[in-house]
Amino acid sequence: MNDINELRKLAGLEIAEGEGEVTKVAVGHVDDERDMIKKELYQMGTYCVELYKMLDGLPDADFPHWWQGKVIKAAEYISAAKHYLENELNVPDSDPMPEPQDDIDPSGVSD
Repeated sequence: MNDINELRKLAGLEIAEGEGEVTKVAVGHVDDERDMIKKELYQMGTYCVELYKMLDGLPDADFPHWWQGKVIKAAEYISAAKHYLENELNVPDSDPMPEPQDDIDPSGVSD
């Protein structure tokens, strides 16, 4: 299964066999999740640039720990979201585990 089909599967989209067509059955409200996420990321990026520029005009000083924590937590969340999607796109479909070889010393020390 290719990367696009894997993402479609994760999103709960049906994947038509052979034709590559994708259908999603929706009753009522239809989410436009990709565009919503892109909009949020754009706004976050704008705020990051503004904060970065604001810090240039300030003297080197201590900032409240709660404020620093928010910046650090936001960076951790974005990093985790990025790495999750990156891994989903780059990890191959289930590759079988290699069979252990009896003639290899697992300790790395030979007799």
